[in-house]
Amino acid sequence: MPDQEMLVTYRCLYEVLENQGYSNLVLKQELNRPDADGNLAERWMRSRVTARVYGTITWCITIDAILQPYLKKDLMGFDGSVRTCLRLGAWEVIFAYREQRRFIFGRVNEIVSLASEVCPRGAEKLVNAVLRRVADNEVAENTDNSEGPVLHFPEKRLDLRYSLKKEIVGCIVKWYGKDKAEKIMKAYLQTPGVTLRTNSLRNDREELLSRLKEEEITVSKDTLLPMALLLSPNDNLVAVTRSQCYKDGCFSIQSLPAMLVGIVSDPKAGWDVLDTCSAPGGKTSHLAELMQNKGHIDALDANAVRLKMVDETAERLGISIISTIHYDATYLMEENKLLLPSYDLVLCDVPCSGLGLLHRKPDIRLRMSYDLIQGLLPIQESILENSCHRVKPGGYLVYSTCTINPDENENRITAFLDAHPEFTLTAFDGLLPEAIRKNERLLDQSREGMMTILPDEEGMDGFFIAKLRRNA
Repeated sequence: MPDQEMLVTYRCLYEVLENQGYSNLVLKQELNRPDADGNLAERWMRSRVTARVYGTITWCITIDAILQPYLKKDLMGFDGSVRTCLRLGAWEVIFAYREQRRFIFGRVNEIVSLASEVCPRGAEKLVNAVLRRVADNEVAENTDNSEGPVLHFPEKRLDLRYSLKKEIVGCIVKWYGKDKAEKIMKAYLQTPGVTLRTNSLRNDREELLSRLKEEEITVSKDTLLPMALLLSPNDNLVAVTRSQCYKDGCFSIQSLPAMLVGIVSDPKAGWDVLDTCSAPGGKTSHLAELMQNKGHIDALDANAVRLKMVDETAERLGISIISTIHYDATYLMEENKLLLPSYDLVLCDVPCSGLGLLHRKPDIRLRMSYDLIQGLLPIQESILENSCHRVKPGGYLVYSTCTINPDENENRITAFLDAHPEFTLTAFDGLLPEAIRKNERLLDQSREGMMTILPDEEGMDGFFIAKLRRNA
């Protein structure tokens, strides 16, 4: 009988890999189940489930290529439960326990026990045979290799070396050249840190440090942003969101580049602000905090369910200036009743390919494609085109994405400026924290009014921010 930890891991993986669930939402749901408290009470157990789920999804493309030679038919022809057990088992054998060979066959036995519980009768024999052959043939050269497993693929197979679709590899190489592309793709395999944004309406960073210490949550001061704290890898995100400090609205969980959007926007107390794609509310609430909860923010989103999260976030953080409106920003020019005629600041954090977040949202590796990226371009163009008419003369338009695709970023802004000479890029180098200004590439770009953060630099996610001003 498999233990509860392994069953929870399996359920999460099955939901993501077979039912197209989102890993972050699936993990949140599973780790917050009432029966999870008794069986996964320790933070380190929750962390191990999270590591297994993200690790297996991250390496899924490579794992499938490794498994296939040991199977008599195509992997996709098996029952989903069998496929999930094989993938999880291969990750355990090749990626998790490669430096602890004496434990590998114990892990195989655990996966076989899981398969006997969740797979069709007799499938556990197949799982056992395949994983033992993988352990014998694929792991021998991996022992004591701190750089990662030795994978037996041709040098040119960057897709299998970095577990990415060929078309996505091709795009990144085209955009940045092979050498830089490999650095970026290698960064996608690193475990991302979790950062907390201090709610300045409730406390400063020193006070937040003290409160978290009282609740035995280990954090340290982030070296890049003055309002950020870095969560210890030993503390699980679920435990943090259950803390009294979180419930009291003392902080939010937000990535560093997402915090930079608020810093670059630089909203002032008393401003009227429009956030066109606000859910789940991280950037919206940061703008409100920077405005000292004075002024007004209209927060739009086309997804009514996610929009409720903006209200919940605002209530938890003690913010009263946010008004949520269920509305699709691609039709903003037609709206004359719900919105103000113009705003001091309009934020367009548009839907994008998410190619800056592959280490944080590994599902994107499996789902994003060239065709999907192309389908996003007209949506981004429409939101930007409709939103710009809501900017006051002398006001600001901030455009951001969590991708590194120039067509969604620099090229989108260049095309916009060609069509709208009433807008100009405005430098924001003076708003960047000193630690980020030390990166000469980012500093130079920020002086031009738009900046692409790459995931192999500064330990941040891939991100793009542009700031434009409407001529008075």
